[in-house]
Amino acid sequence: MNERFIRVFEGLSELVNARAGRPRSHAFELDAACNRNKGIQKYRSVLQYMRDVRNTLQHPRHKASGPAVLVSEPFVAELETLLQKLSRSSTAKDVGVAKKDIRVGRPEETLGSLADLMREKGFSHLPILGQSDEVVGVFNEASVFAHLWREGETIVGRDMRLSDIMEDCLIESSRTETFQFVRPGTPLRELQSIFLSLHTPFSRVGAVFVTASGRQHEPLQRLITPWDILALENDAKGGGK
Repeated sequence: MNERFIRVFEGLSELVNARAGRPRSHAFELDAACNRNKGIQKYRSVLQYMRDVRNTLQHPRHKASGPAVLVSEPFVAELETLLQKLSRSSTAKDVGVAKKDIRVGRPEETLGSLADLMREKGFSHLPILGQSDEVVGVFNEASVFAHLWREGETIVGRDMRLSDIMEDCLIESSRTETFQFVRPGTPLRELQSIFLSLHTPFSRVGAVFVTASGRQHEPLQRLITPWDILALENDAKGGGK
């Protein structure tokens, strides 16, 4: 029974780390997952207790032979049910990055500083917000290319400011990717379909923004990228990244 418990722990650990945005971590990233995911936060106490039991089993402090703790079948069954529930219950409110943790692009910032930040932190998109925290644009590689295509012979330098290419960062601008807005309760399978489908013959959805009712002009709640969905898919398969 203890071996079965360890297998369930590993599955839950992979799921928790994926929700924390740290699928490659060898630690149990419970705190980070709770900060980003309400579903994980709801079961924080039992997950923390599970971690303590696992540590007791795998890091014994006694000298006597045999395990100090024998895990019961009902406890393992409870954890297996929890793993199934967390694996299938994901919606837009559980995926991606919450507003408080999103790094946004500001008009006065230089393209060089933003590019360095994205490379260092692994960001793929920097939302640009309006006065009411609504998404008005996105800065990324596609916006720079859109500027080059529109201007023809031009030079894009590191000292240029985001405001200099704002026209090509706007949500409605023409680029090789588009963006969609969804409500918090949008199921994971719908998010998967959004990223897998072609928006036009020449573009895909680059990011999904979560707002209260899925409308563009509402305050941003979360940012979801294809990488966030991929992390969850790998977790559901027990693979990790």
